[in-house]
Amino acid sequence: MKVIIAEKPDQGMTLASIFRTKKRDGYIEILPNELFPKGAYMTWAVGHLFELASPEKYEASWKRWTLDTLPIIPNRFQYEIDRKKAKQFQTIKQLLHKPEVTEIIHAGDAGREGELIIRNIIYMSGVKKPIKRLWISSLTPKAIEQGFRQLLDENQTRPLYEEAYARTCADWLVGMNASRVYTILLKQKGMNDVFSVGRVQTPTLALIVRREKEIEQFQSKPFWEVVATFDVDGKRYEGKWWHENETRTYDRELAEKVSAFCRRKQVEVAEVVCERKTFLPPLLFNLSTLQAAANKRFKYSPQKTLDILQKLYQKGYVSYPRSDSQYVTKGEAETFPHILKQLSQKEEYAPYFPLVHESILHN
Repeated sequence: MKVIIAEKPDQGMTLASIFRTKKRDGYIEILPNELFPKGAYMTWAVGHLFELASPEKYEASWKRWTLDTLPIIPNRFQYEIDRKKAKQFQTIKQLLHKPEVTEIIHAGDAGREGELIIRNIIYMSGVKKPIKRLWISSLTPKAIEQGFRQLLDENQTRPLYEEAYARTCADWLVGMNASRVYTILLKQKGMNDVFSVGRVQTPTLALIVRREKEIEQFQSKPFWEVVATFDVDGKRYEGKWWHENETRTYDRELAEKVSAFCRRKQVEVAEVVCERKTFLPPLLFNLSTLQAAANKRFKYSPQKTLDILQKLYQKGYVSYPRSDSQYVTKGEAETFPHILKQLSQKEEYAPYFPLVHESILHN
């Protein structure tokens, strides 16, 4: 038998929905079928089940916030279980240790974090059984079935895990050391508070502060533009006076002189340029471009947009939402007819999606 580990409960249930199943506590038993002749166990994480251990877990002296103990650099990073999720980990661990289980199918999200979450569970469970990787970007029934038929060797996606693990360790090192040193030094200047420093949050906060200062220090400066209305062969249009590649001038007297000089003068067309331009269709959304569009149109926060996308992904309506790419593979494109058909049948999505005609679905 095989154990399939998904990243979240909803995702696990969606992956199992194409099979005949029996619901169990913390997992689903997939009954024997064409893809799994001996059946399988479908279980899931609940996001990250583990986090890197706190400093005092490595050395007791690291619990004290002093400059003498810095920098804190463990010889080998260790994980500790999230107590609220310990029960689910025990369920997964028991399934992995079953003697009839001969293979593990890693079914986390197709990205770095998904790779890290599931591999950490397998590593912390202590089993060393063969691993295959389910790599899909859509949760439509067709995509799920095709994914299970074309499982990847785990070595093909291991670099993503190594990248995510390295980033996690870097976040820990920056956060633990920089937060302590800033807090200690600022405390010496009379600021009794904890100052959190992070690899992502601190540069982001710096950008916000810099922009806020620019806004506060901005001083408006009046400018003038000379705009004329032209009548050529019975067609009227407006044009602006250009000077040194600029339409604006900060010299009001100059603008008034140009305006007075041009008023009611005979216009002469010096050159006519005709161009035929081709515009490519817009690219598909990736997460960041969709978050920007949703914020502009609906005032959604980035997190709300991601939460909505995740729910739509788990229902099979959109492809994997955390991708940076604005392109799709041939395999992903093949899932579009099914996704579009589902959307066209959902009344609640009608205000946001155009109706899909049968002629489009079959092309």
